[in-house]
Amino acid sequence: METKNTLSVKAFCFIIVFTMITGFLATAQDFHFSQFDETPVQLNPSNTGVHHEIQAIANYKNQWASISSPYKTFALSFDTRLLRKKKNHMGFGFDFLNDKAGDAAVATNQFNVSLSAIIPISRKSIFSGGLMFGYSQHTINTGALTWGNQYNGMAYESSLASGEPVTAGSFGYADLGAGINYSYGTDEMYISSNDARKINIGFSVFHPHQPIYSFYGDASEKLYTKFVFNGNAAIGMKGTNLVLKPSYIVFVQGPTKEITPGMMFQYILQSGSKYTDNKKPAAFSIGGYYRLKDALIAVVKFEYANYEIGFSYDINLSQLKTVTTTRGGFEISLRFVAPSAFKKPRTEARF
Repeated sequence: METKNTLSVKAFCFIIVFTMITGFLATAQDFHFSQFDETPVQLNPSNTGVHHEIQAIANYKNQWASISSPYKTFALSFDTRLLRKKKNHMGFGFDFLNDKAGDAAVATNQFNVSLSAIIPISRKSIFSGGLMFGYSQHTINTGALTWGNQYNGMAYESSLASGEPVTAGSFGYADLGAGINYSYGTDEMYISSNDARKINIGFSVFHPHQPIYSFYGDASEKLYTKFVFNGNAAIGMKGTNLVLKPSYIVFVQGPTKEITPGMMFQYILQSGSKYTDNKKPAAFSIGGYYRLKDALIAVVKFEYANYEIGFSYDINLSQLKTVTTTRGGFEISLRFVAPSAFKKPRTEARF
């Protein structure tokens, strides 16, 4: 006989699938971070509360300062697992993003809430599905821009009319997203064994309703539905301190497609105590990602117990490199997670 908790989780999963199908049938590209593995909730709401009790992440990106006013993006996310003593769990989280771009200070403030259903398939496997509900506000400072109509034939004259429609300079819309994820994990990453195998594969959909995306209120200008395919793994090299961490991310949004594969090499500096907190685990990682036809992303990370700090730098390889002299932008991420990421994945069913 199915319990009330099981029925609720199944109903929630049905809503997730319905939302994703709507995205496929529906008719400006979103911003995202180069360290995409440090924005799990923003990439897929089904990642909410899956492998941890509590997780908090902060991200900052500064891009293209060499060619114009820098594009600055800041994000903060928090998520936790609910119903921990039940067979099927729930996850709850929220995230906030602020982005300011270019001379016109085109700004975006976005707040999202995520819910997930977490269903253990076996002692090593988990299936999860998630929904994201949010609101996005966009503003622009047109006073910082110059227009062709303001040139009198000899020089720029700010007193001349721009010829542009007068607008309030802002707009907003409610947002929606959904995703599914499969996780598999075994063992722990201690130096003595280091034979862990961890795999995550996910798919998510955002903006299935295609909200109007225009400062002029033009109903024909809509935000394309975005599809995200992502996966990562952690493969411990038995008898060594090395862990291989391949990953990939694919964004498809309207006519835009972005493919970014990558590989991180994690070196375990020391293992933590299995039964006490006297000795904290630590690891150093180095590697990178390649954003096809756009940029090479160099990444370094340091982990200690429940904390992680990561740095990355985009080396521009596209046609824009002529202007940027290959300089893209730097990024920093800070993470706190409990239990520690070194521990065995929480994939066991609880009764």
